[in-house]
Amino acid sequence: MSDASAPMSSRTVGTARRLWGLVYLRGAVQLVAGVVLFLNPEEGLTWLRWLVGIVIAVQGVLLVVENRRATGGSDGEDLNARLVAGIVSIVAGVLIVVWPSMTSPLLFLLVGIWACFAGAMALAGGLRGRTARTMAWDWQLVNAALWLVLGVVLLAGPTDDTTTVALLLALYLVLSGAVVLVGGLATTTRQKDADATVAPGLGPEPGATP
Repeated sequence: MSDASAPMSSRTVGTARRLWGLVYLRGAVQLVAGVVLFLNPEEGLTWLRWLVGIVIAVQGVLLVVENRRATGGSDGEDLNARLVAGIVSIVAGVLIVVWPSMTSPLLFLLVGIWACFAGAMALAGGLRGRTARTMAWDWQLVNAALWLVLGVVLLAGPTDDTTTVALLLALYLVLSGAVVLVGGLATTTRQKDADATVAPGLGPEPGATP
């Protein structure tokens, strides 16, 4: 059995360890932004545009950094998907922030397209992870579903009601942030179990089937 398809290989364990801090940071950023938006949903379009644009751009930067930190320790296709999603997020976030005359329907349209694209990329990565039995593939699928639901709702029900959309985005950010953080904690537990499994004399070889 190749290392790439091992259920919990030492390479997979090493990759997860390198990404923990960034994953937690990404989840915390989303969670805090969601709470702030929940508390201030009526601040207006400019406030919403800046907050959403910055959060999307920061998430994109963290995805790109996660990709660089994971290079050589994970599936190449998954890394490419993460890199593309990160770059698209950065571009979308910067565009939202630097376009001062952007109307609310255009803002919601752009966020909806971004969410659908990011969700599709995460879904593809999660399905590949499920096939390869990598860590955290299930949490990746849950987060992909949240992205896709947000995107479909924004694209299917266009509205000028900034407050309603702000609350919707706040709900997404809180749920997504919580999923990322809980998923990170679950992956930490799996990694500790994997450490015990791959440690010399404590279990089967890294490529063996449990």
